[in-house]
Amino acid sequence: MRKTVKEDLIVFALPALIVYSAGLSVSVWDLVKRHILDLQSLDLLSVQVIVGLALFVIGMTINVVAVSTLRRFYSSTLVIRDNHRLISHGVYRFVRHPVYLGVILSSVGMPIGLSSLAGFLIMLILIPLFLNRIRMEERMLTSEFGDAYREYMKATKKLIPFIY
Repeated sequence: MRKTVKEDLIVFALPALIVYSAGLSVSVWDLVKRHILDLQSLDLLSVQVIVGLALFVIGMTINVVAVSTLRRFYSSTLVIRDNHRLISHGVYRFVRHPVYLGVILSSVGMPIGLSSLAGFLIMLILIPLFLNRIRMEERMLTSEFGDAYREYMKATKKLIPFIY
């Protein structure tokens, strides 16, 4: 197993899976508990539900568009494929890591929509995990593409278009 893949699994994949599973479980449990105990009804037209759903849908859309833009170069692990090219068109014109942006938005949108503060707080733990993975990925891409990737980094934001 390559060092990058091993590091990715230990430092990112396993912790992110645990955090995501915990956040999802807590969010759903909060919803079930509220519904069973009937302490408050789920108002499908509340601002909170609409914002949560919007974040979830926007995040999933960004994710699908980003993955389909990468096509065969997409991987759930950090890997450089044969004949790998630097992709800087489509959504990648605006942000270097749109897949991560999409996952973060959908992951925090879900507990917001389900009215789970605990689930939301747990999902926020994904952000530093993704920032660390971005650091590892950018190190790998700089090593592979050199000055071309450094120029791309200067021209685009890391995670949030026009901001960061």
